[in-house]
Amino acid sequence: MLNTVMTALFWAAFGIMLYHWVAFPMTLWLWGKVSPRRYGPGPRSEPSKVSVVMAVFNEERIIAGKMKNLLAMDYPADKIEILIGSDSSTDRTDEIISSFGDPRVRLIHYDEQAGKTVVQNRLLVEAKGDVVLCTDADSLLTSESLGLMLEQMRDPRVAVVNPKYRRVNRDGSAAESLYDRWETKVKELEGRLGAMVGCNAYANLIRREFATPIPDDTNLDDFVLGIRPFRSGYDVVTEPRALVVTQAEAEMLEFRRKARINRGNLQVLTRFADLLLPKYGVKAWVYLSHKVVRMLIPFLLLIMLMTSALEVSRPFFTVVFALQVALLASTPMLFVAKGRWRRLMFPQYYYLMNIALLVGCWQFFAGHEKYWKKTPRSHVIQ
Repeated sequence: MLNTVMTALFWAAFGIMLYHWVAFPMTLWLWGKVSPRRYGPGPRSEPSKVSVVMAVFNEERIIAGKMKNLLAMDYPADKIEILIGSDSSTDRTDEIISSFGDPRVRLIHYDEQAGKTVVQNRLLVEAKGDVVLCTDADSLLTSESLGLMLEQMRDPRVAVVNPKYRRVNRDGSAAESLYDRWETKVKELEGRLGAMVGCNAYANLIRREFATPIPDDTNLDDFVLGIRPFRSGYDVVTEPRALVVTQAEAEMLEFRRKARINRGNLQVLTRFADLLLPKYGVKAWVYLSHKVVRMLIPFLLLIMLMTSALEVSRPFFTVVFALQVALLASTPMLFVAKGRWRRLMFPQYYYLMNIALLVGCWQFFAGHEKYWKKTPRSHVIQ
């Protein structure tokens, strides 16, 4: 009887993981082919007024490039305002921003550091645009991307538009790059159904009525701003022709980022659990399959490890248990491996990032970090 239970638990955990990584995106693709969301644009009118909102803290290494990128957007200059909140920056960030002397730019310096979400909330109150583009200092949009995303906003059912994103860094993990490609494609497929979850902070275009302040203690502002419209029946889509480029980091910084993201995902789940109700239809299914199951994967891996350990006397589980132990034992080598060996360590990276998710769970329940703190960066996007 015990053998049957352990075997069932092992294969159930494995099956849920297989569903998340393979069956879920395949179902999205098929659904998008059979019953895609129909684009219903309203009549074309004069260009929308756009408020660009960005919170910054000590970004002197990258802020000049970001400013050039924002000011080079292919969009009528009289229809853009750029609101930048400096969260008590102590380096040359404010000086560099002011040096551009562009009338579209308004810099507000806050003397007391409060965190990204608080600063962004203050800027959202100041924004006067018909739509708001929330963006980060370390991400660069192609010049035509804003106009392409605004085309999606012509459909009155669309509340949020995200571009496709690409993360680059020669020192970043090859496994993280593979994950990025999976995540980008899944979000595109979700967007075809109007049910994209997990908007990125790199460039998040939001209809003005939904670009309102969120709780100051929010860890994932982009996720919350992107998911709130679901409650009102609006759609969230991607514009795959638009592109934002940011950076992938080495393992330790990605570890910290993944822990923060999972801490934020748990916070969102506690506040938006109602979105899992059947009345939200495809949006509930996508949220469950993409985000909620993702949070369960570290525990599913633990179940597979424990059940195979308990059944180690059986040949199949002997091999499976030995393989899991070997991968876990070799995971620290990610921090010292170089060249081709590092690029081959996909399974170890998978385990490392799931350990990060467990750390994020612990941080959430322990009440760590009352406000959003940025993850340090090791490289600059040019």
